[in-house]
Amino acid sequence: MLISPWIAYLVIFKKKFRQGIWDRLGFCSLTESQQETIWIHGSSVGEIMLLKPLISHLERELPGIPFVITAFTSTGKLAAQKSFPKHKVFSFPLDLSFIVNRYFRRLKPRLLIIFESEFWPNFICSAHAKKIPVVLLNGKMSEKSLSLYRKTLFFRRVLTKISVLAVQNEEYERRFRLLGIPESKIVTTGNMKYDLVFDHHNETKAFLRKKFGYPHKKLILIGGSTHSGEDEALMYAFSRLREEDCNLELIIVPRYPENVTDIEKVVKGFQYVPLRKTFLDKQEIKSMDDFLNSVLIVDTIGELNSMYRIADIAYVGGSLFYRGSNKGGHNMVEPAILGVAILFGPYNSAFRDTVNDLMKAEAAIMVRDREELYSELKELLRNPERVSRLGESARAVIENNQGATKRNLELLRPYLDP
Repeated sequence: MLISPWIAYLVIFKKKFRQGIWDRLGFCSLTESQQETIWIHGSSVGEIMLLKPLISHLERELPGIPFVITAFTSTGKLAAQKSFPKHKVFSFPLDLSFIVNRYFRRLKPRLLIIFESEFWPNFICSAHAKKIPVVLLNGKMSEKSLSLYRKTLFFRRVLTKISVLAVQNEEYERRFRLLGIPESKIVTTGNMKYDLVFDHHNETKAFLRKKFGYPHKKLILIGGSTHSGEDEALMYAFSRLREEDCNLELIIVPRYPENVTDIEKVVKGFQYVPLRKTFLDKQEIKSMDDFLNSVLIVDTIGELNSMYRIADIAYVGGSLFYRGSNKGGHNMVEPAILGVAILFGPYNSAFRDTVNDLMKAEAAIMVRDREELYSELKELLRNPERVSRLGESARAVIENNQGATKRNLELLRPYLDP
């Protein structure tokens, strides 16, 4: 069984992989499908959100075909269950041949679609052996992964078994070619993240502000997908600005809901009252002014986009502190397409293209520490026109780069026919 030691390592040391381990072993409601399916896999919430416009198109074109959606992380699975209630949703199985083959026997996939860099060897090799085409969409490869794969013939052989690779940009295309992937298999189609335009039942900023009790004239700062340490930096900047009588509210949406208790301690340390969204959902809110000196902490999943819609300014997390050469930053497309002014930290290796596009257009602000976060926010609060200009420029960047989903759909067409 390929890379079993790696699987053992994940099970033993990675909590997010142990969660739902029985599902990953196949002990779930894995009922046998009565017809062939299309299996679509993304790692986490970000990749699952990419599926929305794609699956919407596929549902219209293939109304009788069932879809199976899998996610690697537990939060990704929850997001998939919420987003696609009509379809089967599972945790991604342990990448061991006998488990993967059991899924194949039960689910009867005739096409596998994987996203970004989900290169699970047994999954791909088993599909290839069964003549099930595997299509990579929104593909990417970091310099670190390229360096590793070039040293091992094993992974290069695995990647050649993918039928077609639709990648985000020419640099990623070059990296795949360096691994010996035939040029005929690789197509640069763009980044599907730019196509994420959520309507959320046409809920407007004014409607959502009223729903959550925020006065129209209040400026709202949101910390989206924050990691440890960033909450403290946000509270530091926010508390100083409030001491200067700035008309500002703060919402924190942590990357991992299990961090909420720690965030509450940080908020209390700055003499503010932490309010969980689950608490507010049970209240009849007329105005957030009823909760003086409070900070809203979103302890639910799948609501970041709604929170961005409320905001005037967004700090996009996972970027202020170094988290590893292969990590850094989170999706800036969501606040950008909504016309929200964006700040972020210096570590954005996972979203370097989006950062470069925004910075070239002077459509976002980079901060290096909590002092710069405070000073840049202070300048923005002094200049509301700049806030609007940043948001409008960010939206223009995203609109000018849209279309990857449509191009990928065209690429899939030869594989969609029975």
